[in-house]
Amino acid sequence: MRVYLKRNGAGDNTIPYLINIQIATITADLETSFDVPIYVKPNGAQHYTANICGFQIEGSSPEAAAALVERLIPNLVNFGRLPTYVFIARRSHKMYPVYTQNDEVFVTTPAGPLFRHVELAKVREYLSDYLHEVRALGVPGRSETLHVRGIHRTTLALIRPIFYLKKRPQYPGENEFWAPVFPADDEGSIYTYAASGKREVDIAGGYEALLLRSQVAQALIADKRLKGNYELRLDRLLPEYYEQVKTTFEDYPARLTFDETTLKVYRSGKAMIAVENRVEENRYSLFLGHNMEDLRERAARDFVRRGMISDPDTLKIVSE
Repeated sequence: MRVYLKRNGAGDNTIPYLINIQIATITADLETSFDVPIYVKPNGAQHYTANICGFQIEGSSPEAAAALVERLIPNLVNFGRLPTYVFIARRSHKMYPVYTQNDEVFVTTPAGPLFRHVELAKVREYLSDYLHEVRALGVPGRSETLHVRGIHRTTLALIRPIFYLKKRPQYPGENEFWAPVFPADDEGSIYTYAASGKREVDIAGGYEALLLRSQVAQALIADKRLKGNYELRLDRLLPEYYEQVKTTFEDYPARLTFDETTLKVYRSGKAMIAVENRVEENRYSLFLGHNMEDLRERAARDFVRRGMISDPDTLKIVSE
């Protein structure tokens, strides 16, 4: 492993240095070279900080910060790899690196068990249950959700998902599928990890979101982890990204309603799409179906599961 400082040629006074990290000797990853920004943090005397896979280090000089990074990196390498994701517990201020190897996802716990599964969703469930059981997550009587972040493959900074691909179990023996989708480092494509590989689609004016969903759905069907194409949907799109995706939809003269809630309906190719505005989360969720009734049934099942309605027939199709 090699770690050294270099001046930031971009002329940004807040990032005077970059830490170049070469780790080919300690990892089997394809990406083995990184440039991590060092930030100046005025605090009486200047402090220099860097963020490595969500872990912040701070030194009194750039050299001190680089030395701390050199000590941290080997501790983050597991199974011959740097983390693919990090689970974050915001209230508890704890982080849990997540690794991928072949078909499986792994997460480790300090002085505790290792959890592994083919589905990221199941690994998060196992980890969350264990941490609540040992009272390492949240406080007694209050649960806490683990949030996922990706890792920038150049700067090692954390990346917020722009949306998720999600499948709820529909049949006995099925597992939930849940995969975060991220913009590529150069923002020229979007990608996710699913069905034993990285799935990536070039940016195409918003069309890329449904193209990636279709690609992943077909891979999961071939892997016998998904039975129907539209069981996989787009969930929790960031508002600014949803606005890009929405431009590819065609208006459709119908909507889904229950109580005071209305879901607008669109068409995209052969698919019918209903959009749920999740106001409290500032995100959008999309349901897909072959036709209006199929779309209604899929959305209704999810609303029943979430306790929003008790009877699927409560969700109605209203023509415009």
